[in-house]
Amino acid sequence: MNSLMQIEKLDDSNYSSWSIQMKSVLIHCDLWHVVCGKTIKPEDATPQQSLEYDTKDEKALAAIMLCVKPSQISHIKLCKTSAEAWAKLKDVNLPRGPARKIMLFKGLLQLRMSDSDKMSDHINRFVEFVEKLAQVDVAIDEQILIIILLSSLPQNYENFVIAIEARDVLPDLESLKIKLLEEGARQQECNKLEINQAEQLLQARANEKNGKEKQNNNWKPNNTNSKKCYNCGLRGHFAVNCKSKKREKRNDKYLLTLENGNVGTNLSRRSWCIDSGATSHLCCEKNMFKTYEKCREKILLPNNKSIEAIGRGDVELVGTDITLTNVLHVTELQNNFISVSKSIESGYSVIFCNNLVKIKSRQNRVVLTAYNRDGLFIFETSIIKCMSAIASEQEAMKWHIRFGHLNIHTLKDMAVNNIVRGLKFDKKGDICCDTCAKSKITVKPFKQGNENRSKNLLEIIHSDLCGPINTPSVGGARYFATFIDDKSRYISVYFLKTKDCVLEAFKDFKTMCENQNGRRIKCLRSDNGREYVNGAFEKFLKENGIRRQLTAPYTPQQNGVAERANRTLVEMARSMLVHAKMNERFWAEAVKTAVYIRNRSATKSLVNTTPYEEWHGIKPTVAHFRTFGSKAVVLNKTHSKKFQPKGRECILIGYSDETKGYRLYSPDMKRVIISRDVIFFENEIVSDDIDECDVMIIKGNDQQCSAKNVCVNEDADLGEGQAQNLHADVNANLYNKVEVNVSSGETQAEEESAVQSDGGEASLEEKRFGRGRPKFVRTGTRKVYNELNVLIDKPVVTPASVTEALSGPNAEEWRLAMKKEYDALIKNQTWEIVELPKGQEAIGSKWVFTIKRDTNGNIQRFKARLVAKGCSQRFGVNYQETFSPVIRYANIRLVLALAVENKLYLHQLDVSSAYLNSDLNDDVYMLQPKCFIDGKRSDKVLKLKKSLYGLKQSGREWNAKLNSVLRSIGFSSCISEPCIYTRHSDDVKSLIAVYVDDLIIGSSDKSVLLNIKYEVSKKFEVTDGGPLEHFLGMEFTRDGETGAIQVGQKQYIIN
Repeated sequence: MNSLMQIEKLDDSNYSSWSIQMKSVLIHCDLWHVVCGKTIKPEDATPQQSLEYDTKDEKALAAIMLCVKPSQISHIKLCKTSAEAWAKLKDVNLPRGPARKIMLFKGLLQLRMSDSDKMSDHINRFVEFVEKLAQVDVAIDEQILIIILLSSLPQNYENFVIAIEARDVLPDLESLKIKLLEEGARQQECNKLEINQAEQLLQARANEKNGKEKQNNNWKPNNTNSKKCYNCGLRGHFAVNCKSKKREKRNDKYLLTLENGNVGTNLSRRSWCIDSGATSHLCCEKNMFKTYEKCREKILLPNNKSIEAIGRGDVELVGTDITLTNVLHVTELQNNFISVSKSIESGYSVIFCNNLVKIKSRQNRVVLTAYNRDGLFIFETSIIKCMSAIASEQEAMKWHIRFGHLNIHTLKDMAVNNIVRGLKFDKKGDICCDTCAKSKITVKPFKQGNENRSKNLLEIIHSDLCGPINTPSVGGARYFATFIDDKSRYISVYFLKTKDCVLEAFKDFKTMCENQNGRRIKCLRSDNGREYVNGAFEKFLKENGIRRQLTAPYTPQQNGVAERANRTLVEMARSMLVHAKMNERFWAEAVKTAVYIRNRSATKSLVNTTPYEEWHGIKPTVAHFRTFGSKAVVLNKTHSKKFQPKGRECILIGYSDETKGYRLYSPDMKRVIISRDVIFFENEIVSDDIDECDVMIIKGNDQQCSAKNVCVNEDADLGEGQAQNLHADVNANLYNKVEVNVSSGETQAEEESAVQSDGGEASLEEKRFGRGRPKFVRTGTRKVYNELNVLIDKPVVTPASVTEALSGPNAEEWRLAMKKEYDALIKNQTWEIVELPKGQEAIGSKWVFTIKRDTNGNIQRFKARLVAKGCSQRFGVNYQETFSPVIRYANIRLVLALAVENKLYLHQLDVSSAYLNSDLNDDVYMLQPKCFIDGKRSDKVLKLKKSLYGLKQSGREWNAKLNSVLRSIGFSSCISEPCIYTRHSDDVKSLIAVYVDDLIIGSSDKSVLLNIKYEVSKKFEVTDGGPLEHFLGMEFTRDGETGAIQVGQKQYIIN
């Protein structure tokens, strides 16, 4: 037994491992059955049996005593049996309380593997935590453990984690451990191999250098007069004999490097030296630059001499994640230098250790390693991206963006097979589009079964409705419906405000396509949505002899053509909007453009052709494609003064189907222009101009689903009253046709080129974009505004921006509302004007407008609120905690029930500018708000002293302030609902329910209720709503005799 006792003794920290080893010793000595209680002393045991049992128990107790440290002896010295001693040690060293469980679980969640850890050690620590949790009766689901284990891995295991996440089903925990051990061993072997190869390379070059030196054993010193001293720069002596003060060794090496342009004779011009003395990155080869611009700049050497840089730009080191910016091009050098100080300024960390240098990213991942050679740290790369490769990628990316972020493989096939005209780029170019990754990520597709394709146009039409879209389009559309021909895959799309106008859209589509193609629609395939399955739709299909095909319930795959098309259009539109940084209200223009592009792009359903060619019979041209959302300058044909600019800056939002021109949005005019005289700046995105863009829309009659064309004399001046009678928005009319219908699109359009007739496209020939005269001429001096509706009723619309508010019919009301809000902010001393401190960032602000209505829907007041753009705040910098409770709707009903049961009077209060009553404890700086910028101090910012709406912490600060005030007047919050406060005094029951700044006050004594309102009004500026009638969109009616309360939402239903 002595040989088995060589185990670690129990102390305060090793019970888990000690208990396993001790149990093994006791089992080996045949004593464990006594300790664990499997064998007990019989009551009627003979003296011999009792002696044997007691002997084993004493041996087990002695073994335990000998295997614990003195600090543990005190716990078991009074124990009579081995089982008692074992149980005592377990209770002392393995507590099972909540604190122990929480500590272990936190430790498991916070477990992280560092780059230097071995995978086996990390898994052992992980398993140890799991076993300890199991010992205290905490069982964790295996999938949760897998997620925790994967989350604990360092950055260099990212590819492994991605591969695991891509699986449909996670592996079991044991399999994952085995795979991690294999991956850890593989990475460790790769690291060893890289280091060995680097060491061998350095050794080989050192040997080569030594060999060359040996070959020159017979050299004789030359005339010293021709030699140059590298200490003082003078000729006639060597540095070793120089009488000048010796420079430091590092500077000698640096000077030698720069003057001779050589670190070593074995290094190529693509070698990089990590230099802590250089103040700029230096490069000697022009073809290494990713971007390049000429410049003239002097570089001072340590010997006070200078060399000249002739250019600057960015160099990307392939094989690393580093792009060096502002690199100076110096042709006099033979090698290249990476500046340590510039690398640190760019956010990298540079670590010198042993014989190498590591450069790490902000994510603490090693992105470059350089090795010591002759006292200098050298990094070599033979693969630097040159400008030709970059140009190839940029050209491919340009066409990818022009095609609405079309799949690059489809784009290459179109170019290789000459499917369209005008598509030219290097087919070898490849791209990685960040916008597509953000906009198109999706689940794996369903496996497609065999499907029978139509042989003729219009045999089967696929249709699906997409929506509701959260953000209405500029014209108010919330849906779009697509109609897709099965044979050609040609897409037509209509924008709708409501779902019930799908039938009207289908009628127009049927009339148009049957007239254009000389064939009749035979079958319509759709899902079971009520917009398709209703009496009116069924009757129309029967009258026209159109067969219906519906999908089985809950199987959208059966309508896969339309479903996939809608998904593709949404992804393309989303990608274009994200890339252009445009307001989401332009989604309909983006979808319209996506349809235009998709009809001219190759699809898997067609072989070496496009939907456009199948539908029209001619090959489309795409040479006119430009980047959606890019800057454009359009010729202003109406300019009258000689020296005024002839061009007007616009934004490209699509292509016109009716004329040979582009659709361009003018932020200044708030309208869409159609023109062919355009100059594009595709690399410039002018998102700031349209962040709060406002197309002047006159709302049409929502009951009308038909389209009208109203011609207006171009020479006549439209006054304001006349202009308001015209409605030129595609979506304001409940639907509109894109691609082949005559309507102009998503917003008001000014057609500055030739106008076609109402019949659609004049011929089947593809419209050309470019120079030359059009084949048809303008007929008459008229300007056609498509899809204009007569104004019947003009409701008051809540504006989305300052521009819209101050240019609309209620401009004066909104101006007064903004002035009132600003005066309130000044009165509450919300901020002070200061200079922005260094290292701080100022957040923006925005005006938000709302219309307050009574229970009948009548306007009570126009309200403007200045809101901070809290989305740009950073945790730990200008905010900390954010949580703020609000009362739940279920508890509002509870308050009403208590009021009825206890016969409480209920009144309501609204705290005016509630957030401004609470002090701000964090340093937050904000730009001066629009329309109220101090002209004399326009370069200053606002340091907020009060909580402003929109700040992440404002809700919490206000809740804390209100809580302190209510407690000061005797109220206390409920434990289960912190937004309900109660107070009992002299048999009078009172309560307050809080929803941010809206308060419901109840009391069984009316005089007490009025006193509570008075106490609150002394602390805050409030609006007294009187008896409770309207709260959070709910309407309350109380019976005067019984006290019963009726709750309704009549106005909500009407709206």
